[in-house]
Amino acid sequence: MADPGPEGRDGANRELKNRLKAALARQGLSQADVVRQTQLQGESVSKAAVSNALNPAKGPPAATTLRAFLNAVGISGTEKDKLFRLRDRAESHGPTQLKAYLEAAKKAARQHPYPGVPGASSPPALADVYVRQQARPPVADDQDSPGLDDAAARGNRTGPAVPAAEVFRAGHDVCVLQGGPGGGKSTLLRTHLADTADDWLGGRTGKTLPVMVSAAALSGTDPLPTVLAKTVTGELRQLGLLDELGADFFRQPPRRGLSWLVLVDGVDEIPDTETRHAVLAMLANAAAAGTGLYRIVVATRPLPDNELGALGRHVPRFDLQPFSPDDLLTYATRWFGPLDDSGRHAKKFMAGLKRSRLEDLASTPLMALMLCQLYAADPTRPLPEGRTGAYQSFVELIYEQNFHKNVRDTHDEAIRRLKDRHQIPRDNQSAEKAAQQVRDHLLDLIDHLAHERINGSTAPAVEVLVSHLQVKRPQKVKQHLWSSFLGDLLRPTGILTQRADDFDFLHQTLLEYHAARHATRDEHARSQVLSDLIASPNAAATGRLEPPALDASYLGFLLDGLLAPEDRVTAATIRYVEELTAHGGEGVCQFLTSQVVLRTSLPLRPTTAHLARFASDIALPADARLLAAVACTDLDRKAGGAALLAMTDDKSLDGRSRVRAATVLGRVVDRKAGSARLLRFIRDGDFDSAADNRVLAAQGLAGVDKKAGAAVLLAMADDASLDERSRVRAATILGRVDRKTGIARLLRFIHDGELDFHVDNRVLAAQGLAGVDEKAGAAVLLAMADKSWYDDYSRILAAEALACVNREVGTSILIGLADDTDELEKNRVRAADALARVDREAGTARLTGLADDTGFDVYYRVWAAESLAWVDSEAGAARLIGLADDTKQTERTRVWAAEALARVDREAGTARLIGLARDAREREDARFDALWEADLARRRSAHQSE
Repeated sequence: MADPGPEGRDGANRELKNRLKAALARQGLSQADVVRQTQLQGESVSKAAVSNALNPAKGPPAATTLRAFLNAVGISGTEKDKLFRLRDRAESHGPTQLKAYLEAAKKAARQHPYPGVPGASSPPALADVYVRQQARPPVADDQDSPGLDDAAARGNRTGPAVPAAEVFRAGHDVCVLQGGPGGGKSTLLRTHLADTADDWLGGRTGKTLPVMVSAAALSGTDPLPTVLAKTVTGELRQLGLLDELGADFFRQPPRRGLSWLVLVDGVDEIPDTETRHAVLAMLANAAAAGTGLYRIVVATRPLPDNELGALGRHVPRFDLQPFSPDDLLTYATRWFGPLDDSGRHAKKFMAGLKRSRLEDLASTPLMALMLCQLYAADPTRPLPEGRTGAYQSFVELIYEQNFHKNVRDTHDEAIRRLKDRHQIPRDNQSAEKAAQQVRDHLLDLIDHLAHERINGSTAPAVEVLVSHLQVKRPQKVKQHLWSSFLGDLLRPTGILTQRADDFDFLHQTLLEYHAARHATRDEHARSQVLSDLIASPNAAATGRLEPPALDASYLGFLLDGLLAPEDRVTAATIRYVEELTAHGGEGVCQFLTSQVVLRTSLPLRPTTAHLARFASDIALPADARLLAAVACTDLDRKAGGAALLAMTDDKSLDGRSRVRAATVLGRVVDRKAGSARLLRFIRDGDFDSAADNRVLAAQGLAGVDKKAGAAVLLAMADDASLDERSRVRAATILGRVDRKTGIARLLRFIHDGELDFHVDNRVLAAQGLAGVDEKAGAAVLLAMADKSWYDDYSRILAAEALACVNREVGTSILIGLADDTDELEKNRVRAADALARVDREAGTARLTGLADDTGFDVYYRVWAAESLAWVDSEAGAARLIGLADDTKQTERTRVWAAEALARVDREAGTARLIGLARDAREREDARFDALWEADLARRRSAHQSE
């Protein structure tokens, strides 16, 4: 078969159709034969789709349709590849349209997201100041979390920090990128989009092509391809995108075998829980559709686990890390590049942060950007106090001073155009007066708009403003002229940005700041806000106060607005916070610590005292106590240090929590005291019998005193009296501190035949090696997964670990094991289960097939169905219900199925267990087992709800 030669999309399409018809003729098949064959292959294609695939008047078939067609007629290999190349050339969007998208998307993503920069010059290009952040990926339950920083202090189960861009390369259909307000999530997405578009334009294509969309745009009823087409066209039309992108553009892969990487920003900005759940469920279903068309990265502030559960049970969550002090210094130096001696200015800026107690806040990229702009505008002026002070100064800078945007001139011109549309002097004067009033109150109107938005209004910004008392349209001014005038006023403010035909705030925290300004605009409004907080739905029937059910960031702005004027409302607010914190409890502790982190202007002495009290409250969870102690150090280093020291000696705490307290003590307050406590934990035989906690203490010591920590970790790795897994963990952590020595120990654990290491622990060592030296670790894991002398379970472990490093190779091995009918049934289920954790689509398909296979041992069918339920709860539960209700199954099988069902759907499983226990027809031992399992299910439920 010759290489495809026709020119243009139409020619390629005609040639493709002709070759498909010729293939049918050679095989003697009809269109109906193709439809039947695709059904037999499980790739069901409709009669209409087959007809269209052969019709030159129709566009090229979808990639999935063509694949099924070619499989049905037996075309493979080189001939199949050439037909797909023809289809690629015939695609409706074609290379020209794809190139136009890439060029416009690159241009949009390279723009600075926050253009309100002082002075006569434009902001530095995003690429010139951008500092690449780190993220912490999830860690398996049997691995150590770092224990070296605030992530450990918060108790997060996350692994070692990796470049944040790893979230885009993770081997999962859906990933979550979590970060606090202003933490750099949107900028990370934009940077990846710009970098990838640049690569594609340069001929360097990866496995995915990003497309960015706000979560709010997905909250309607349109399917995902339609939303992507509308959003991208609307946002890129001013940046060189000349032709509208249709939904078909996003219904096809960007190139054959590749996927769209849908970057969804701002899920937390959707105001109601039900809509967020619907958006997340839609994304999960789109990713799991089985076509490989979409991979999805969801960026959000932290949300409750039950909300993110809508994405699936095995969706990894990457925690975006703030700037380190070195990162912040680098960022400031780049920002001050246009100033003389940028290094000197950067050091002076860092000193100013310390004086204003803004170091922690400035580790948030958005806050760093604002503070750098404030410094650059006037290096002699002290930096503002607190978060609200920084936002106030920033808004004054970009709106009221307007050095570089000439907003006053722009607004004057808008007023002149409006009044000049009216020739009658009275109408002309009326239009000018009304327009001037709007301009005079514009900042108040922006506050009003923010308040409406944060309370759920989705109406266009201009419509929201029209309803305001200060926006009175004169009778003679036509509505469309008035609306256009309002848009002309909003557009150049620097606070809002135009997206399609509407306006959005530059950032969610700017919206929160302006909404809080409106809510606390005068004494009456402030009194109403305080009353609303006191009467929050979270208030218990007993009268016990609970923190308001508001996002912590917005609540912080409200509290600053209530506390600032120092009047009777301020005094009442202080009494309210005092009464609230006096009640205690985990929710109150979380409220107080989060507000301290946000630098909310709470009274210093009582806040410090309450945090110290929470840190010593044995009724609180250890993580909450540790967070309170860390927050206490932010306000009073001595008091916080005392609280941390007391926690290290508190034997009511578990060993892990005491180690974390000592680690934070050494890193934040007192290096010597923290190191001494950690060494005592490592050497004291009475401290904790769990070797894991001693390894964690050594890891913490390495973060406080690198040399001492490395020595202890090396001793632990060589200590034959320690269990194998602890020695492997010690060597893995050592590799992060002393790379060469750690790698040497891990290689010894893997290859030294004289060491009596269990095979599973050799696999664990290889996994640790991959975390330190990816290439070497991947090579070892591949050898382990392929070696027949490794036991089957360890081969599966190795293949799963390999898939996290090299997705394509690892998943192919797991697929081979799951599909191998000569393999033991338990190993096929294990392989499919592992596969689902690294490739949801492929794993789900295998688990479904095994659960439905009536030739399979029923015990393993139950196992496969339960594993399926953790990936696709509805599909797995349906199969477990079918087995539990099937009277043709044995009593024991039905109890097994009902027991498994109770673990994934408590109500349905417990009901069936009780029914089986009551059924007199069942054998006595099966009835007893059912009753026992039903009681266990109830106990598990009660324990989880406590």
